[in-house]
Order: sequence, then C-alpha cells, then structure tokens
Amino acid sequence: MLEGKKIAVMITGGIAAYKVPSFVRGLIKAGAQVRVAMTPQAEKFVTAETLKVLTKYPVLLEEQIYPEEVGHVHLADWADLAVVIPATANTLSKMANGLADNELTSSLLAMTCPKMLVPAMNSNMWSNFATKKNIATLKEAGLFVIEPEDGFLAEGYSGKGRMPDPEVILQALYALSALEDLKGKVSLAGEKVAISAGGTEEAIDPVRFIGNRSSGKMGVALAYVAALAGAEVTLVCAKSAQVLPVLPQIQTREITTARELNDVMTALNAEADVLIMAAAVSDFRVENQSQRKIKKDKSKPKATGLQLNLVENPDILKGLSNETTYLVGFAAETDHVEDYAKEKLQRKGVHMIVANDVSQKNIGFGSENNAVTILTQHSEVKIPLANKFKIAAAILQEIQRDRHQEIKKGCSFL
Repeated sequence: MLEGKKIAVMITGGIAAYKVPSFVRGLIKAGAQVRVAMTPQAEKFVTAETLKVLTKYPVLLEEQIYPEEVGHVHLADWADLAVVIPATANTLSKMANGLADNELTSSLLAMTCPKMLVPAMNSNMWSNFATKKNIATLKEAGLFVIEPEDGFLAEGYSGKGRMPDPEVILQALYALSALEDLKGKVSLAGEKVAISAGGTEEAIDPVRFIGNRSSGKMGVALAYVAALAGAEVTLVCAKSAQVLPVLPQIQTREITTARELNDVMTALNAEADVLIMAAAVSDFRVENQSQRKIKKDKSKPKATGLQLNLVENPDILKGLSNETTYLVGFAAETDHVEDYAKEKLQRKGVHMIVANDVSQKNIGFGSENNAVTILTQHSEVKIPLANKFKIAAAILQEIQRDRHQEIKKGCSFL
C-alpha cells in the first residue's frame, strides 16, 4: 500500500513521542522509505539514534550536519507525504501562523506534499480556544488532522488528548495515500456518512451462534477514507469489526444481531447523506433460542442429529429506501457474481451495489485486498485487485460521481 512512498516523519516534543519508533517500524514494513526530523524537545523523549538505526538515514536535527546541503529544504522536496507525530499545541500554533524557528518547522513550511497531523497533548490544551482555532486554520489549508482519543494521560487523569495507537495512525496513512492517488477527486466535506461493517451473529444458545466469515475490514476501510475525505462518519460495527482499530473522530455503534443492525441503520438513515451497508447480514435466525447450552442427548442414535427452526431476518437494505439518502449495498457472491448483483440492484431499490467474489482466497472475507464490480443505474465499473483502502477510495469516488448524475436528473438527495 505504501510501497515506494517517501514519508517524512516529523517528531515534536510531546511524551507520546516514545510511540513513534513503533510507527516508523510499521511504515518500513509496509514498504515505505522513511526519513525523520525532530525538534530539540522531542530528543528528550526519544533518541535520534533510535530513529537513525530504524530508517538507515541521519535524522534532521538542530545544528547537526545533514547529508545534504540546506537539510530542511531537501527533506521538504524529497517527501511524498509528511506526518507530524505527536503534534504538540506549540507546533500546531507555529504551523497555523507560518512560523519556522527550528529545522522541523522550517521543513514543514517548505513542504508542498500532503501533511497528516497527529495531535497529542493535555485535554485542557486540546479544548483551548486557541488550539481549536489553529486546528481549524490548518484544516482549511488542506492538512489532514487525526483527532486524539479519550484515555489515560501522562498527568494521571483521563481526558481527550491521548495519541492513538501507531496501528490506527498507520491505517489512516493508508487511507490518505489512497485518497491522494485519486488526486483530490473525492471530497465529502460536510456530508454525513453511515457505514456498517462486520458479520452479524444469531444466537443458538448462550455458547453457539449462526454467523459468517466477514472480518469487517472493508467497511472499516470505507470509514477511514470517508473520514479523511471530510465526512462525518458513523460506523456500525458487528462483532467481528469491533476488534479493528478505528479513528477517534469516527463515531462507532456496536451491534450483534441483524435486528439490532436494522434498528440502528433505520435510525441513521433519517439523517445520512450516504448510507453504505458493507456488513454481511445473517439472513436467518433461530426461531427459539435456547437459554441454556444445548447438550447432546446420548440416549438417542448419533444419526438423529439436531434440528433448528430458522426464520428470516428483516431485509435491512430494502427497507431503508427514502428520497434523501444515497443507498449502497454489497453483494458477496461465490458464482454468477455480476448477474446476482444486477438483480439485487433492482430488487433492493438502491442506488449502488458493490459486488465481489468471496470464493477467491486472495480477496474478500478476511483478506487485506479486494476486487469489486460497482454497479449503478448508469454504469458498471470494475476495480481490479487492490488493498481495501484503495478499493474504498474507488467506491467513494463512484458514489460521488453517481450522485452528481442523479442530481442532474432532479433527485433530491444532494
């Protein structure tokens, strides 16, 4: 996903800097070329030698010899992407006001590549009006901001200001890279997007359930990309998706059963501009769930087996139709994929169906990759094998394109 990307990691002086070597390691394992710059304060929390060993390249520091002349400009010209991590309130203020009083801020001021900011600070500093103003200024300038999460802070109490885990930031960078590959063709600023992810479960008894193999990775990738494209995202997570890391600015709702999912998506449908049903829903549930674990009846022959009465769950997607929401469904098939998807597009009465072949082991359920066919009333687009973040960006691009097609016809959901 990041293969060959040149990424500048800019470390400022917050205690969360101790997490950065793990993040850098993740970037390198993903195939990126990494170079690092550090402020003098950052050196109090993590050593430049550690980052030099990891990246196999000297760190840009104050009053230190760098391999190239005018090191801060060279790093700025070299980078395809830059990540400021952790971004302290002090550095955010400098960036918002164009100050360049050290090598790191000088390099940032010279950079024209996309920049992702990962703020981390005391919760009172994060909520201060000055910080909010600086964040708004930086967002308006086109920088991407990963909000801090609620959690236990270095000060000994909990609040919003904690830096997300390196894995969350790495996934955000995957999403940003996917968006940048589309060269600004996806913008969801001001839009409300609801997405479901994972596989629902229907209890047989307190121990067993009926479920499916959906990992939730496709839905979560869609949530990441939509959030970085400017949308206000609500992610409805079935059990399998609840273990996946999620951006702090993405609102999450947890469900287990198809009926729970139906209730939540119906409520979200009333306000959403776009609703994407990426969850794999159990079509049936047990009619009479046992309140105790079902035991083998050893008095009966083995051939007797166990019989379960199944009843249909609600058809969630079909029941969501309204005039103001752009509706997207998924069709996970094992054969006749496009034929079934076309039929589903008409039967469900939705705007888009995203179809994929889950019989192939290298795509679909549980995989990091996917390959899909996107069908609308106006087009059929094939997206070849790619990382799910790239697939997510392509799906959102097609949603944006098709919505504009619909508005030309006089539809009211834009």
